[in-house]
Amino acid sequence: MKHSSDLFNEMIPLARLIVLVNQKKDRLLSGYLSPLEITATQFRVLCSIRCETCITPGELSKLLSVDPGAQARMLDRLMSKGWIARLPNPNDKRGVLIQLTPEGLEMCEKCIALVGHDLHKELTKNLTAEEVATLGYLLKKVLP
Repeated sequence: MKHSSDLFNEMIPLARLIVLVNQKKDRLLSGYLSPLEITATQFRVLCSIRCETCITPGELSKLLSVDPGAQARMLDRLMSKGWIARLPNPNDKRGVLIQLTPEGLEMCEKCIALVGHDLHKELTKNLTAEEVATLGYLLKKVLP
């Protein structure tokens, strides 16, 4: 009898390849970021907040496709590190907005400088420039 994950991989092999590439990207990113004592997931959250300036936890959870409970725990960790602040939401008296602190913005910028183009180069080192362009084009077509 086959395991459910084997069946899924046979039914949707492209999805499995995308998952594997994403896992490789996260391993590489974690390696680059380890000297700064920040995880790839934490970096992704900081970058998402940076791009939005201010965002509700619910919007952030949807943006990152993360369970709201896991997202709340992550936000608590980032807040304890002093990288984010929870602010009252002027449009929702019970809600909050998440914003980077100056320290969070500085950490995000340090991470970007550390990773630079090295991650892209490492991920695409076995592809030609034309293949990289084609892959990017095709992946964008898959997205809505």
